[in-house]
This record gives sequence, C-alpha cells and structure tokens, in this order.
Amino acid sequence: MLQKLILHLKKRQEMHGGCDEIIISGGDIVNACSHFNPPAINEEIQKLTMHFSSEFPYDYIQFLKYCNGASLFENPQYGGENIIYSIDDVILYNDTTYQPDKIVVANIVDDRIVIDLSRWRNGEEHYLLLCESMNPVDLAGSFYCNFETWLERFIIAQGSKFWYWKTDRE
Repeated sequence: MLQKLILHLKKRQEMHGGCDEIIISGGDIVNACSHFNPPAINEEIQKLTMHFSSEFPYDYIQFLKYCNGASLFENPQYGGENIIYSIDDVILYNDTTYQPDKIVVANIVDDRIVIDLSRWRNGEEHYLLLCESMNPVDLAGSFYCNFETWLERFIIAQGSKFWYWKTDRE
C-alpha cells in the first residue's frame, strides 16, 4: 500500500512541475514539493539491522526498499522540516547507548517519529512513538500507529500533524 500511495504522490507532483498545491491550516493554498531517495539495497538494510543488532518492522523495511528516506511537503522557496531519514541518517542520529530500542526515523517540524523495537518485537501493532520537540526519547509516547499507518495518514493529511487533531467522541 505504501508504494501505491507514494507513487500517486510522485505522479501528482510530476504533473504539476515537481510540486503540488495543498491547502494548509487556515485555508491558504501553498506549493509543496516532496523528494524520495532511491531505494535502499540489501547491503544497506543489513547495515541498519547489524548496527542496531535487531530486525526492523516489515512495513518500515518495505518503505526503505522503495525509497531510502524522503522529504515531504516542503515549500520550494523556503524548504521544510518533514524528513524521513535515510538508513545512514538513522545510524548517524541515534545513540543506542541510552535508549537502544527507541530509534528515531523521522523529524517532522520538531516532532520525532520513533520506532520502539521492544514493542514491535513483543508483537504490538502500534509500535511507533511520538517524541515532541527536544524531549529525550524516553519521554516519547504512543500515538497508535505503525509506520505504514503513520505515513499513509501523513500523506493524506498533506503534511499536517494529524496526531494533534482533537476529536470529541462518546
């Protein structure tokens, strides 16, 4: 499913010269560009699993096999801060001495998206965590997603932080 979603986003942006108009909070229409890195090769994925001494969730590995990192919904003039890290960046930005099972895989405008390998190894479906701003990753909390669900919702929400949307349900 991720491949199909990313493919459609790429096609839509290619039809509009590499960027696409999106509606942002407040109703403004802005141009947004996304860039997807080339796929990771098996040796790079092995480097990731060896570095962290762990396998990674299937949906995350499938993303890496389709594109080894991405920048999403960036302003063509000013850039942006919606980065899904490449394998090399995941290795560079994570210090496993303090929290070996909490791996930051993306930075979305000061929020960090974290894979909790312990939760994933224990079979928990919602293994992704949100770490706000500059908090240490041990303060990260669940926002009830796996990688595929998070990325799908983020693309559908056109780069908006859907995890902060409030609802009143009874």
